[in-house]
Amino acid sequence: MRKTILAIFRLKIFFALIILNSGCEKDYLTINAFEAEGTTVLYEPDNTGKSLKVAVVSMKCSFSIEENVQKIIDYIKEIVDLEPSVNLISFGESITGWYAEDPQYIDQISESIPGPLTDTLSSYAKKSGIYLSFGMAESKGDRIYNSMVVINPEGEIIGKHRKNTLTPEDKKAGYSSYKNSNVIEIRGFNTGMMICADVNGEWLTNQYIDEGIDLVLSAFASPIGVPSFNIISRRMNAWQIFPNRYGKENDERYSGLIYVSDPAGNIVKYSSDKEGFITYKLLQ
Repeated sequence: MRKTILAIFRLKIFFALIILNSGCEKDYLTINAFEAEGTTVLYEPDNTGKSLKVAVVSMKCSFSIEENVQKIIDYIKEIVDLEPSVNLISFGESITGWYAEDPQYIDQISESIPGPLTDTLSSYAKKSGIYLSFGMAESKGDRIYNSMVVINPEGEIIGKHRKNTLTPEDKKAGYSSYKNSNVIEIRGFNTGMMICADVNGEWLTNQYIDEGIDLVLSAFASPIGVPSFNIISRRMNAWQIFPNRYGKENDERYSGLIYVSDPAGNIVKYSSDKEGFITYKLLQ
């Protein structure tokens, strides 16, 4: 048993989750009294010997998909050069283009999975010997999904998640919702995949609580500032990685907030209001 004070109380109060501006409909998650209190709780790992060194990226995106792909590659090279012991590099939501745009633009930057984009980034994951996660627009038939991909150090796609809980911006861009949960293993960490407002979805949250995940691997396009604690980690008794984007895109402005939170909900490392990356070693 982990030594956090953990009980996912099923007694819920109708308290709006303020961490993200979500467009949830019927599957809207409410929070319980323990989660809402925000009391500081000490997290002590069980010393199982499992560790995962992560790099979490805040990236300023271009309108051009080609420029964004090159920037992702440049970040991979820089991080691996500066932090050769890193295991996982994580990028934000729909990071190959601007986020809240019209459907015609989203259609232009969308690709199949697997496809040319994932093939390119798979080669760099393999060359660098790292896990790589990133968000992208996925085309599948006549639908476009706000998706997230995880590639292993062998260059293989080991995880694909489509956003369940759409925001008004997602709907405006023409994305379709897709009910799915995806748990993968990364260096012994049982990892659940979520995209931005998915953290507000009751069904997906309960799936991951039941799975007993160790890590929430996320992708965000968020304007928020640094929270006092992370309710998602506390709710799931899991680490969370929060990659994001930075800068102004038409009328939208993104904070560049990136962080890592421990299973008690403590923000153990963060950066905000700029482009760049942080690294942190997760212990289990």
